[in-house]
Amino acid sequence: MVKFTIKPIKEYFASKEREGKKLLFFEKIGDSKTSKEGRLENLKRLLEKHGFKIKK
Repeated sequence: MVKFTIKPIKEYFASKEREGKKLLFFEKIGDSKTSKEGRLENLKRLLEKHGFKIKK
């Protein structure tokens, strides 16, 4: 039997900062009221902002 523990999100961020890691992609791209197409466009913009190139 495998047992997993779930950390609160604030604790997760704090542990990553203590390890010296930077969370680049933990940015909000939408909420429950955002359409699927809207989230996709927001994700594309976010990836391009971080240096990725989107092929069409």
